[in-house]
Amino acid sequence: MGIASFVIGLTCLILSPFLNILLILPAILALTLGIIDLVIKSKKKEPRGLSIAGIVLSTIALFICILITVFVFIIFDNVSNTVTNSLNSLSEEVQVINKTCLVGDSATLDDITVTLVSVDKYFEDYYDYAYVDEDCNILQANFEFENTDDYSKYISYSNFKCYADKFSCDAFYSVENGYFSETIPEGKKARGTVYFEVPKDAKSIEIEYTRNSYDNSKITFVID
Repeated sequence: MGIASFVIGLTCLILSPFLNILLILPAILALTLGIIDLVIKSKKKEPRGLSIAGIVLSTIALFICILITVFVFIIFDNVSNTVTNSLNSLSEEVQVINKTCLVGDSATLDDITVTLVSVDKYFEDYYDYAYVDEDCNILQANFEFENTDDYSKYISYSNFKCYADKFSCDAFYSVENGYFSETIPEGKKARGTVYFEVPKDAKSIEIEYTRNSYDNSKITFVID
């Protein structure tokens, strides 16, 4: 048992920096064998060198294994807390923003302040060749944008959708400047107009402004 204690203890000591948590039980086994062998040989008054060496080696290996394991768990816990806090902060930053406004109101989304300046629900100054369903009118909505960010922002007609009685309305482009787009420098303003084909009997009309398709944040403008 003394030899086994010595061999296992020495092996555990050599490998303890690399396989720490896996060697705790073998180190305890080597320590137990060494103690048993030491007691037996003490009674028989036989040489106890290997037993003592096995006890010392296994004790040092066990101490190193426990120390490294505790250190690893502390590091893991700190990293886990840091990641959790970062994810919580990120979640707060990307929280969904839904705002409802009327004509003339303003709201800010992603550092762009959007104002619905005016609306013409019966717009007719479109191209002569344009086809408009006889049950629909063309709605014109004029917007103003202010970039409050430190970087330029891109705005276009694709940021807008229209709903009549909760149903999606088709965008209308058969008009001069029907495809507006603007790159707004930091601290500057711009204007843009969007057009939609809206049923004449629609009881509720909403125009939604979104920055991108990656989240659900939006500003909803309710048309009287």
